[in-house]
Amino acid sequence: MQDISEKVSYLQGLSEGLNIREGSPQGKIISGVLSVLDEIAESFLVMQDRFDELQEYVESMDTDLQELEEKWSEELDFAEEIRCSHCGELICFDPEVLDDEDVVEIICPYCDEVVFVNDGSFDYQPSFIGDEKGENEEHSGAPI
Repeated sequence: MQDISEKVSYLQGLSEGLNIREGSPQGKIISGVLSVLDEIAESFLVMQDRFDELQEYVESMDTDLQELEEKWSEELDFAEEIRCSHCGELICFDPEVLDDEDVVEIICPYCDEVVFVNDGSFDYQPSFIGDEKGENEEHSGAPI
């Protein structure tokens, strides 16, 4: 956007070359307009630089978000799901919890109710997210 600054500089040089004096009323107006144009051009260049920096930052965030989405998608393919019997929300969790030797409680993040404990106190049929649609509906993972 140097083009705007160059045009303002050209007009300032033209004004000086035509001997437009600041002492005359017209000279004061032209000089003032050229001065304002110069300030606008400088401000515009600063805004353009800031915009370019912001654009780079947003593109960087977009790339990071895309990587996170891909990672999450890969992890979600191996997740199990269970429906909260209290609020009805679907909760996804790592299937390794089922085989953990320690007692682990799965708590609904929406209503803070315990939806599963791996100590056998909940009757649970796992349902993988990757199952066919009809299978997911039959075995929603909800405690029986």
